[in-house]
Amino acid sequence: MMITTAPQNITSSIQDKLMEERKRLITSFEQKFLGEEQARQAQYADQATYNGQMNEKQNKQGVGKYLFPNGDVYIGQWSNDLFNGEGVYLFNNGERYEGHLLNGKKHGVGIYYYANGNIYNGEWINDLKHGKGKYQYYLQGETYDGEWQYGERHGRGVYIYSLGDRYDGLWERGLKWGRGIVEFASGARYEGQFSSDKATGQGTMIYVNNDKYEGQWNDGLKHGYGIYTMADGSRYEGNWMNDEREGQGLFLYASGDKYEGIYGKNVKNGFGIYIASNGDRYEGEWANDKRQGNGTLYMANGDKYIGEWKDGEKSGKGIYYFAHGDTYDGYWLGGMRHGYGKYSWSIGDYYEGEWKFDKMNGKGKFKGADGSEYIGEFSNDNKVN
Repeated sequence: MMITTAPQNITSSIQDKLMEERKRLITSFEQKFLGEEQARQAQYADQATYNGQMNEKQNKQGVGKYLFPNGDVYIGQWSNDLFNGEGVYLFNNGERYEGHLLNGKKHGVGIYYYANGNIYNGEWINDLKHGKGKYQYYLQGETYDGEWQYGERHGRGVYIYSLGDRYDGLWERGLKWGRGIVEFASGARYEGQFSSDKATGQGTMIYVNNDKYEGQWNDGLKHGYGIYTMADGSRYEGNWMNDEREGQGLFLYASGDKYEGIYGKNVKNGFGIYIASNGDRYEGEWANDKRQGNGTLYMANGDKYIGEWKDGEKSGKGIYYFAHGDTYDGYWLGGMRHGYGKYSWSIGDYYEGEWKFDKMNGKGKFKGADGSEYIGEFSNDNKVN
């Protein structure tokens, strides 16, 4: 017949206040429920005592006060020797329940005051929070106002967090589950699906800086296909994994540049095509957001480079075709001709030999279209006599 209560963390200050309140409430509820009603007294083998109305079978019936051996007290209505109707149950640790009861259990509408300062005000079924109710978390400074099922948040409800964040949506087994809206104290806002307390499924996040993401989520992270639009007008459309761009994607820059290709770890990694707003076009491999590996650069002025890249620069073996007809076929370093290479002029002259820092430097051969020839040393594009 004793009402059950879950163990709670108790602070001494809250405990003292609750015990003082307990004394006052006992007097108050005795006046409310007992009044001048005909009362009987009974003492039981377990040292419990009862003061109140009873029927002809000596069962508690009507209104009465029951003092348990452990110090718990119930004052209120009885039927068939059980709590039935309106009453108050005061626990020896200072907690209390005020409200309706059925067959010895919390049932109907009632308020439960916990020893840690928490308060639940709402509907109950069979000793469990069930239906609509508001729960105030005293120490955390948080509240939940909504539907419950068998003691857990379940259905539609609003949770306000201590830092000002606010969730309004569906719950299941105590967790955010289904469609909901989170309004963050920072000004950010998420609207979409939840699972196991985290954004999972389709959802839209508007960030404080006015960036916006619309797409798939998993475990609170951007995951799957989604579109991220930045406040400056840039936009990424493509795949995500664990909150990072991963796989095939399209990035449209505010400047007018465009990249379409493979991403890895949030940056360009793999094969992709980059078209600059000035008309330049690169098709090839990328690593860590830079041109790396083999690729072809088509320039708006008609020049073209086919070859190797490193850290975004022409490095390694490559051929450069100038729009005016000249070509260079050889090695590069840091975007400059460096190493062994052949430069052919459109008029028929050519140089074949060593290069350093974009100029003919070292041993080489120059042959003119007129048949002239020089083999020897070069320095900064000049023959060394």
